[in-house]
Amino acid sequence: MHDSARPRYTHMRRAYVTTLCNGDGYLPGVEVLGKSLEASGSKETRIVLVTPDIAARTREHLARRGWQIREVEAIVNPAADQQLFPRFASVFTKLRAFQLVDFDRIVLLDADTLVLQNVDDLFGRPAFAAGPDFFLPDRFNSGVMVLEPSASTFERMMEALSVARTYDGGDQGFLNTFYADWYAMPVAHRLPVGYNMAHFIYQFLRGHPTLRATLERDAKIIHYMVQKPWQAKTTLTGGSDAWWKMYFQVHPEKAKAWKASAHAFEDWTFDHLVSFVLG
Repeated sequence: MHDSARPRYTHMRRAYVTTLCNGDGYLPGVEVLGKSLEASGSKETRIVLVTPDIAARTREHLARRGWQIREVEAIVNPAADQQLFPRFASVFTKLRAFQLVDFDRIVLLDADTLVLQNVDDLFGRPAFAAGPDFFLPDRFNSGVMVLEPSASTFERMMEALSVARTYDGGDQGFLNTFYADWYAMPVAHRLPVGYNMAHFIYQFLRGHPTLRATLERDAKIIHYMVQKPWQAKTTLTGGSDAWWKMYFQVHPEKAKAWKASAHAFEDWTFDHLVSFVLG
């Protein structure tokens, strides 16, 4: 943490925020994210932004698990013809987080992230802050971001949506245009890779004994950028075991020894496939 940020960090109103929209498909992700924040020892407020299409029973379920529910209107993707994946149809709704002006600082986490270690120190980062994207490291990945809510910033974003470029047809491309100077900002605005680690990188580190110490020290948040564990019959791009262990803590009634073994085998398969490819 930086000394200049410490006084405000100590007294600021802060929260972790995620989004659930376009149906309940990402509900397991929100459940696991919440449980992982709880398991990390964080006592910070947790907020989930939900759109009107989210069922009342789902809202009640998440409220019982410690989430504060905030209903928001969905933001339609203005670049729907360019989006890489169908799930990008509602991703711009996460920009509603900038409207949470009753908080001084928020950490916005996608619902396909899993917290491994306490990351409350992120609230001490200057806003705007994000980590590099694995595929385009001179641009940031929008799955983990430190934000300062601002009505004026949100208004400027809405004005920019109709004209700004988005290289992926989603919020990440747009935000990299909006914060075009991110890469040139002071280093405190760039999160270390461990705060937004792709699950296949996590698995690569975990599968190699010489790299495991690095993993245990640096890996703080896993981001399931490719396969979503709860949507795939098999997760062969790594990190399956970590996600499912947390899911079975949320739903112990669904835990079975053979299921745990199957997910561990998925990660073992990934490790051996990588070893074969790298020769």
